[in-house]
Parts: sequence; C-alpha cells; structure tokens
Amino acid sequence: MSRVMVLMYHGLYSGAAELAAIDSADRPYAVSVEDFHSQLDWLTEAGIPVVDPLRLASAHPDAPVSVVLTFDDGHESNYRHAYPILAARRMPAVFFVTSDFIGARAGFCSWAQLREMREGGMYVGAHGKTHRFFDDLTQAETAEEFGGPRAAIEAGTGVAPRMMSFPGGRYRTEQLAIGRAYGYELYFSSDVGANRSGAFRHGGLFRRVAVRRTTDASQFRGIARAAPLPLVKARAAAGVKALVKSMLGNRLYHALYERMAG
Repeated sequence: MSRVMVLMYHGLYSGAAELAAIDSADRPYAVSVEDFHSQLDWLTEAGIPVVDPLRLASAHPDAPVSVVLTFDDGHESNYRHAYPILAARRMPAVFFVTSDFIGARAGFCSWAQLREMREGGMYVGAHGKTHRFFDDLTQAETAEEFGGPRAAIEAGTGVAPRMMSFPGGRYRTEQLAIGRAYGYELYFSSDVGANRSGAFRHGGLFRRVAVRRTTDASQFRGIARAAPLPLVKARAAAGVKALVKSMLGNRLYHALYERMAG
C-alpha cells in the first residue's frame, strides 16, 4: 500500500515587504513564492503526484509515495499566490480556514475569494471557528468550533466542509466523534509522519509535516519522499515541543512562542 505525505503550509510571500506584513508569530511558517515554485517543480520532476485527499477514499495512487497539499488559517496570500500557482499546474489543495477570520481580519481571505478557489477546484476545509486549541475546550465549545465553521463555510462558498485541521494540531481523541456528527470525514493533525493511502477510505486522523521558511531543498525532498531520517528529525523536534507544551500548558506555551517569534 502506498504512502501519502500530507504537507502543511500557511502563508506565502513575495519579497521582504510581504514577509514583514505577516504576523510575527506566523513568519516562521511563511514560505517564499520562489521556494514554493521550486518545491512543486521538484515534485513533478521526481514523479511524486499531488493528489486529491477525498479521491483517495475510492482509489489508490499508482506511485509508491504521493503528496497532499494543505494550507492552514486562511491567509490572503493563499488566494493571491498559492491558488493561481496551483491552478496553473492543475494541482489540488485543501485550504483550512478559521471561519471567524474570514472577511473580518486584515490579511486574511474573503468569502468571495474562497468561493472562487472552491469553484476553481480547491477544497475549503475548517480550521475551527476562533482558532482556539481544541484540547482546551469543553464538549459544548467543541461542538461550536465544529458547527460554526461548517455553517459559515457552506454559506460562504456553497459547499459544506468535509475536512478539519486542528488549530495548533491540538485535540483530544474523543472530539473526533463530535466532528463526525457535524459531517466531517477527515481530520488533519500536526503529528509528524507518513500515512497509508488506504486509511483515507475509512476517514480518520492524518499526520502532516510542516513546510517552514527554513525548510531547504534537501529537507523538502526527503520529507516528500517519506525518507526515514528527515521524518525522524521532524518527529524529534515535535517531541521536544510537545514536552514543553505539556509542562507549560497551551496558554503559556503559546505566549512564549509568540514572544520568541517576535
């Protein structure tokens, strides 16, 4: 059974001014347009297909490794840069948006932009309502963070979301049942690793690997190929973060992260 690498992007930027305009906490995850072009070029040259995650539920990719592209938060650069680049290459992607940010927060997409992206062959998934961390939520709050964006995305784009990525990658396993009651079929975490293509047929929780501003060409190629060493290094780094989070708690950890990023 083939493996699927789910790559996690956030914002894209072209030039120093656009990078500076991105919130300081988000800059480590901002990728230059030039690097994004180069990464997609290499995937094509290496014969690694960019696949539709929902179609994986009914078909297996022929290649031993394939890639799913995802973007978190709903930054306006997703529309300005990522969408036209992907559309020109006929590559699908999932854009996970925090519904309260759309049309309300400077630097983030509008509903009209997201509708155009959806009509152009992209998926619009949910990334919570407020970007609160799910593992901090009560059952009632969890239902609101699932239900709110589902209704908003359906109203704003014409199609209800079937996929959810958890803000900060933080969640509790029992919350998946609440999401299923709201019609979500696939869930994406920030847990590092490869996925089996057959798992998409059953719906569930999928691992991802973040592509950062500091991800160089060699690292990207190793991750996209599901090479063991890059994944071990990425898991080790994620393990250190998880330990610090467990010691500090979400609120203190995030405050420390924002201070260091700034």
